[in-house]
Amino acid sequence: MNEGLRVDPVADVEPFIRFPFRLHQHEPHWVPPLLLERREFLDPRRNPVFEYAKVQPFLARRDGEVVGTIAAVRNDRYGKFHPDETHVGFFGLYEAIPDQAVANALFDAACAWMKAEGKSVLRGPVNLTTNDVVGLLVDGFDDDPAILMPYNPPYYGQQFEAAGFTKAKDLYAYYMAVKDYHGQFDAMAQRLQESGQFKIRPVDLAKWTLELEFVRSTYNVAWVNNWGFVPWTDRELAFIAKELKPLINPRLAFVAEVDGTPAGFLIAVPDAHEAIKLAKGRLLPFGLLRILWKLKVQGCRRLRTVAMGVLPPFRRQGVDAFLVHHLSVQARKLGFDGSELGWILEDNMPMLAHLDRLGAHRTKTYRVYDRAI
Repeated sequence: MNEGLRVDPVADVEPFIRFPFRLHQHEPHWVPPLLLERREFLDPRRNPVFEYAKVQPFLARRDGEVVGTIAAVRNDRYGKFHPDETHVGFFGLYEAIPDQAVANALFDAACAWMKAEGKSVLRGPVNLTTNDVVGLLVDGFDDDPAILMPYNPPYYGQQFEAAGFTKAKDLYAYYMAVKDYHGQFDAMAQRLQESGQFKIRPVDLAKWTLELEFVRSTYNVAWVNNWGFVPWTDRELAFIAKELKPLINPRLAFVAEVDGTPAGFLIAVPDAHEAIKLAKGRLLPFGLLRILWKLKVQGCRRLRTVAMGVLPPFRRQGVDAFLVHHLSVQARKLGFDGSELGWILEDNMPMLAHLDRLGAHRTKTYRVYDRAI
């Protein structure tokens, strides 16, 4: 029923960021974000994405009541690194009640805005870049999302496809349980270490800025040929790293060196969603205490491997397997049950083969969609 339904550009972000709390309040696997973090994320003065991207949030209302959200994103920086896709615009932060008329109205508003910006394809969901939360969950609804991964109800996929969206790419999440690792790479790791050329060192928190620069430069080189990749800017990585730094344990964030030269890195953190879920979006009056209690006292049981990269000259030397092996060993020593690894492109066959050999299993599929405008 379209009567009383309208979609307007957002003037006040507060109804925009609060709508998902009402929509998903009875969804057991949805993790409420921290309201403070959401306000900062959508603040052009604080989020460096706004330095190069044009973002227009929209709010759908029916008879004055909020029933859906979407944000259209023009990211010309994406076109610089994908010159054959300068016609692509993005959307993200999609939320809607189970009503196709609402979904259609939101998508039509985003398409109209993007057409006026000179784009002919709408792609997403991407919140707000491919370096942040990406994709729509289409498989694996029976588990909480890991930190920096999305969650949505199953009907969202039906809404997308009914509105004319088709699959652009699938992204996978894998879970590597400590109990399922049976030393598949032990012999290889021992050979690499005994050679004297390979070693693992922890991230040096006292040199955090230098370590971040290595992570940024390595990630940007290692991922340059991947689908949808756009390099991190230094401010963009710093913005994300600021949120993650309190979770960093040097035993779970480390650099692989070959003959003393940094060759690759892996960063895993405790899955803070286990703690954030207890806060229900608020740090005060008791949310922060609940988070600290979960993180420091009770402890999170799961890790999230946030980022990993190996420089091209050191590929096919076992560095990637060496990193994942080391993570498994450390996770066991620290008492974690395992780690979620992802996202991983559906056609990244070398990495998928490594994970299969490690005994990891695919747990979730996230889909990025396209729609012609």
